This record gives sequence, structure tokens and C-alpha cells, in this order.
Amino acid sequence: MNKIVSYIIVIIAFGLALFNAYHIDFKNIWGDDSRTAIYGVLVSLIVVVIILINLKSLKVKEKLK
Repeated sequence: MNKIVSYIIVIIAFGLALFNAYHIDFKNIWGDDSRTAIYGVLVSLIVVVIILINLKSLKVKEKLK
């Protein structure tokens, strides 16, 4: 995966995490809408971690060449 594409995906994932965090209702945190928003935040953060691991592995791969 290209580095530029990876950074774009990270930015989009952070944007989605912020969007979903905005929709969490802290008064009814386990309601249907809040639960969906929490899942969206978690999935977005997992995507960010996976992409950052991929970027680090590309750096290691370049150093080994």
C-alpha cells in the first residue's frame, strides 16, 4: 500500500472516529444509537492502529533493502 494512501486512510478513520464520538449519548450509553457510535469509534481506532503498523513495517522493509 502506498504511503500517501495510508495517510489518507488514517485521516479518514480519525474523522469517522470524531464523528461517531459526537453521536454518543452519555446519558444512555448502551442505547441503540450510542452503541452503534461506540462500535464506530472502536473500529475506526483499530483501523488507525493497523495502518500505523503497516507503515512501520514498510519502513523496516526499506531499511533491510
